[in-house]
Amino acid sequence: MESSTRHHPFAGFWSRAAARVIDLLIIIAAFNLIYLADRLGADAGLWKGMGLGDGSLTGAEFSMANVLRGLFFLTFPIFYYVYLHGTYGQTFGKMALKIKVVNEDGTPLDYRKAFLRWLGYFLCDLTFYIGYLWAAFDHRKQGLHDKVCRTVVVRTDVPYPLPAAVEPEAPTEAPPADPPSLDTGPSPPI
Repeated sequence: MESSTRHHPFAGFWSRAAARVIDLLIIIAAFNLIYLADRLGADAGLWKGMGLGDGSLTGAEFSMANVLRGLFFLTFPIFYYVYLHGTYGQTFGKMALKIKVVNEDGTPLDYRKAFLRWLGYFLCDLTFYIGYLWAAFDHRKQGLHDKVCRTVVVRTDVPYPLPAAVEPEAPTEAPPADPPSLDTGPSPPI
């Protein structure tokens, strides 16, 4: 592990949980905004609605527009987590709480690692959220998805401690030479 994560404080369980709640609220708000715009456009007669308001599902509701709507609702969370983690190392929730995801060696995540970490959320979900709780008891505050992907979540509001600077040694000089003596023989006793 590189010194940048060894000396940098790890984000605690509660700050990570709060960031996750903020992220989920943002995703739900985006879903509701798209649903509301779609519903208002359908009510105004601009396009055909989803067909969810009348409670019946007929073959007409399985249109290309509904396939596109479904793709949005499936892919937006993937885009949200993968893009933000891959680009900034933070989602909006993590930005608000000043925490960041990095690799164990302190390097930033790439998009491949961000996608694998997003898939790791399903492992945590399949363990009835024990994978998330794991971060509360781990010494590096890693959840199951962090362990699998070899990532850590660190705080960004605490400055990195700088390693002790090693000052270059001054070049050693030869000891000063004795001045030439004008020795003319033994000195007389005083």
